[in-house]
Amino acid sequence: MFEAVTEAIVLDKIDQGEFDSRVYLYTKDFGRISAKITSSRKITSKLAGHFEPLKLVTARIIDKNGPLAVDGLSVKTGVKSGETVRIFSLVKELSAEGQRELPMWNFLLNLLEKGPENKSMVEALSLLGFDPAFARCDHCNGEKPNIFSADDLCFYCQNCASGVKLIDSYAI
Repeated sequence: MFEAVTEAIVLDKIDQGEFDSRVYLYTKDFGRISAKITSSRKITSKLAGHFEPLKLVTARIIDKNGPLAVDGLSVKTGVKSGETVRIFSLVKELSAEGQRELPMWNFLLNLLEKGPENKSMVEALSLLGFDPAFARCDHCNGEKPNIFSADDLCFYCQNCASGVKLIDSYAI
């Protein structure tokens, strides 16, 4: 059985079953981890308020039939904005599980502490390997696309994006 204590940024939390939750963390030591939290939605749960999105936590993770968050203490609550939530969602969807990336950790920590800056989505896409500076519209091959689709991992210009059904897209 593996056990680790690490700093983590809570990207998202999803309820599972009657009392459990699944939390998506970006850790300093292990990259993105999806961990189960048992009984987190009970009134008496000691973890109830700590593993909420946009929080920096010190987490104790054990690997017992998959990652399990057994203890946590929130250190700081981040600056809440729609842009921060969208970037966290993008990182949750596109980052590799268990791959330590210190540049991504530093970016997310800075984003959590200071809030989004004018180029945050562009920087997030670049760190994930989808640099908009070198992108072209995947539909018409035009330069300077301004929408990224996480559904098909493609860039689109404004004209082409209106003709394509985009569910999970991000303006850049």
